[in-house]
Amino acid sequence: MEDLVEQLNETTKVSHQHNRVQYQTQVQQQEETPIDTASQTTLASSDGGFTVHNQKHTVSMALPPLEHVLPIVKDFLRSFNTALPLFHDDTLLCLIRNSYNTPHPRRDPVAWAAINIILALAHRNNLVTSSNANLSVEYLNKAESVLSFIVLGETQLLNIQVLVGMVLLLQASPELTPSLILIATTMRLAHKIGLHDRAASAHLSAVNARQRACVFWIAYILDKDLSMRSKQPSIQLDDDVDLELPSTEAFPYQVQDGYIDQTSVGSGLIVTADGTVEMNYFAIRTQLAVIEGGVYDYLYSTRSQKRSIEERSHALETIARALETWRASIPFEFSAFMAPGTVSPIVLQLLAVLHSTSLACTTLLNQANAWNTSWVECIHKYAIGGILPKLPPHWEAVVDEARQLSFLLGALPHQNQWIFW
Repeated sequence: MEDLVEQLNETTKVSHQHNRVQYQTQVQQQEETPIDTASQTTLASSDGGFTVHNQKHTVSMALPPLEHVLPIVKDFLRSFNTALPLFHDDTLLCLIRNSYNTPHPRRDPVAWAAINIILALAHRNNLVTSSNANLSVEYLNKAESVLSFIVLGETQLLNIQVLVGMVLLLQASPELTPSLILIATTMRLAHKIGLHDRAASAHLSAVNARQRACVFWIAYILDKDLSMRSKQPSIQLDDDVDLELPSTEAFPYQVQDGYIDQTSVGSGLIVTADGTVEMNYFAIRTQLAVIEGGVYDYLYSTRSQKRSIEERSHALETIARALETWRASIPFEFSAFMAPGTVSPIVLQLLAVLHSTSLACTTLLNQANAWNTSWVECIHKYAIGGILPKLPPHWEAVVDEARQLSFLLGALPHQNQWIFW
């Protein structure tokens, strides 16, 4: 962890120095050709215990018409996927065309699930005209119907990408259990094919190796975020990661309608609507995930509880300093206060994720949150008896960051205000 935090500090300082101004889809009913999925295991409670039931069910491998799907996929690739590079553009488009050229019974269930996950993410992030949450849930349910194939079949990169997409869709839920289970499975399968180890990609082309690294880091982001939110240990140990943090280096690109139009695989860039200022969102988000891991490790891990007061104080100062350095690396145009007037709607949603996570780290480090019993009791005493509470450290900074985030959230359309974690 210390090595990653040190690498993070060096990266964010360099980034700070170089900051510059810079369907609803009509789903046609197709003739369904059912296929048997693998036996699925379900648990039913019985007298305080659990009974295992195995049952087979059939799943239609039908897809919406290609002429409806392709425009959605292309919008997804040039917006959400540019910032969080889960898929390689050309590889994904080739997979989609191959799936549509294959008869229903012979379609690859994992590829079919990947297409449904992309459609679900597109609807969830309002990349489709007249998007609604029901269609997003419908596509997610379809992908989950072949979960046994994804988890128990031959493990390839696509399996991990589908699982990561599922977690992206589920982690906004107040109930974290499904996300925690899925991210644990995702990380174990990622380890199985060596996504965390550069040696496992040494024989691959640069493009393929970078795509594997991108998928790993997105899974890492989700793992650390869910760990901090649930106060449960993350699956990925930082000491077992043998990859460089995503680079903030900019790749050649063009801007069209506030989006990156052409970019190299895994660039992670977002830009202002006028294209004058850029930021590597993927790199910045990964750096914040390292800090989230530090928040959990230094505040809530079993090891931290055994440290002396001096050791805990030093650990808190280290991670607080890393968070401050990280925050300073974000261009002003992408700040919570400025973003509503400078970026496109999808970028605004991504920044809502970024800044809400930053505030969560700030409140946890300063013990100014609803999970701190002492702080809540002080607030109650103030509300009832007017007894002034002892304010947490850096209280003014906490309040200022919360107010700026409120301004950003207020600029989101009502239906989008819950689409962040």
